[in-house]
Amino acid sequence: MSDHDKVNIALSNKPPQGLVTAQRMAIESAEKIVHETMPGETEKGVLSRLENCARAKGAVGFWTPTVVGFGPGSLSCFPTDKPSDRPLWNIDIGHVDVHPVTEEGWWGDCTRTIVVGNHPRHHEILSTLSRIHHEVLSSLEPEMRACDAFQLFERKLKTTPYRLLDRLENIGHSLSQGGSYEDGYLNRWNKSVLKGAWAFEPFIGTDLYGAKIEDVMWFGPSSCVWVK
Repeated sequence: MSDHDKVNIALSNKPPQGLVTAQRMAIESAEKIVHETMPGETEKGVLSRLENCARAKGAVGFWTPTVVGFGPGSLSCFPTDKPSDRPLWNIDIGHVDVHPVTEEGWWGDCTRTIVVGNHPRHHEILSTLSRIHHEVLSSLEPEMRACDAFQLFERKLKTTPYRLLDRLENIGHSLSQGGSYEDGYLNRWNKSVLKGAWAFEPFIGTDLYGAKIEDVMWFGPSSCVWVK
């Protein structure tokens, strides 16, 4: 892609179709696997199914390692986390985080949380996180800074019994065609103005378990679009 094309994309209020395709691929794959995963399946087994699902939808690869964590594994979601033979129990919580690449080189990024069984605390944390995530994304504005978006989340988190679990203390990062993290993270220190695509991935929990959701927002000159 030429520099001229990159400038035109950055000036658009609509997300580029390539990004939409990649993100839809990520969302559909993650949500299908969350819906279908059953107690007794292992992290490694689910990882294989998840990547096969994304490939069936057109992914030609993955720009960073796929992450799957169950039970104690729900407390960490990082590219260096290696899925294990740990099975999903019949009362459990976990997550899948997938990063497909399209043939045109666009990157997607989606995390969804799995809850099985009737433990009320697991359902409660996912419900709370879903509400906060939706409220934050609905409150974003063009030309907002990364640190301001983080503060929106932080204020809402303080009203809950949960804490931020991300080891880098952020709730997301910049995302581009063939690149990520170029404009930094969504944290309290980054004063970069939000332009183009940013992945929002709040990850909260207790000392026992965690929940994470991730979606991508597109920031144009005068609009913010949830890429679905």
